[in-house]
Amino acid sequence: MIIAMCLTRNWYKYAGTVLYALFKHNKVKKVYLFIEDDNIPYIVDNRVEFININNEKEYILPTSPNYNTHYTKLSYVRCYFSKILKEDKVLYLDTDTLVVDNIEELWNIDLKDNVLIGIHEPGEWNKHLYTYGLDDTYINSGVLVMNLKALREEHLDDSMLYLLNHRRFAFPDQDVINLICRNRIHYVSNIYNSSETTGIVDNAKVLHYIRGNKGWIEGSPRSDIWQKYNKEYLESEGKMNSYKVKALKLFNDYQGKDINNPENTFIVRQVNDTFECTAERYEFLKSVNAVELIEIIPAPIEKKPTKKSKK
Repeated sequence: MIIAMCLTRNWYKYAGTVLYALFKHNKVKKVYLFIEDDNIPYIVDNRVEFININNEKEYILPTSPNYNTHYTKLSYVRCYFSKILKEDKVLYLDTDTLVVDNIEELWNIDLKDNVLIGIHEPGEWNKHLYTYGLDDTYINSGVLVMNLKALREEHLDDSMLYLLNHRRFAFPDQDVINLICRNRIHYVSNIYNSSETTGIVDNAKVLHYIRGNKGWIEGSPRSDIWQKYNKEYLESEGKMNSYKVKALKLFNDYQGKDINNPENTFIVRQVNDTFECTAERYEFLKSVNAVELIEIIPAPIEKKPTKKSKK
């Protein structure tokens, strides 16, 4: 599978949990992370490629009625993935989704003459559907399998950009995707995009935490599932990597996962001591100006044992 995601800086801290869940259940070849910087320091994985959106061509013009609204430029990138990525097909996932099962079947669906695979979003948008000439075939743009080859060759990406640059929309990227790609969409079950507006189901493979009910907010619907994966991510050995750091001041450190655990072994870090720690620990120590980063050490990739051939 080839994945594409878009994150503004305030979402970076959730990316580790999202990727952990995705990788846990699926064999992923590549993840393109569109961000506002050159990388996210605590994510080091050879499957992840960072793309700094600020280094890319500005496709949404300053004269666009959708420019400089509460929708960021990263919201619109999915409308022109085909101009940046060389891939023929990608699976786009919103940052507030959580993949909790294998979704290879979704990836392997034959697109045929369709340009998108999406999930119907009923009822919610009836207020403005007919204004745009749409009917009840409207889809949610949070989970999309996108036929970039067709979007590119048929210049549908250009059509989406033209609309974004010349007409104001209530939900810009989603409305434009629905308008340009209508009649070319393969619809799948909401188990691949289960949310308040697409429908919450018990057997969901992709949870979508829309609006203010984010998984990391305690008390939100299904936040217990998010917290479970977040805990696994934080406690996983080495997570995605480990951090080699140098102490900038004298402080009491601990060895273990929980500083409140009396069984932890405490150790005094002297100035200029070097040691390894997890990403979570590094972020805390950095926040109190206790360490500086020396090196990020990628977690080893687990190799499956090979069967010995019989002689």
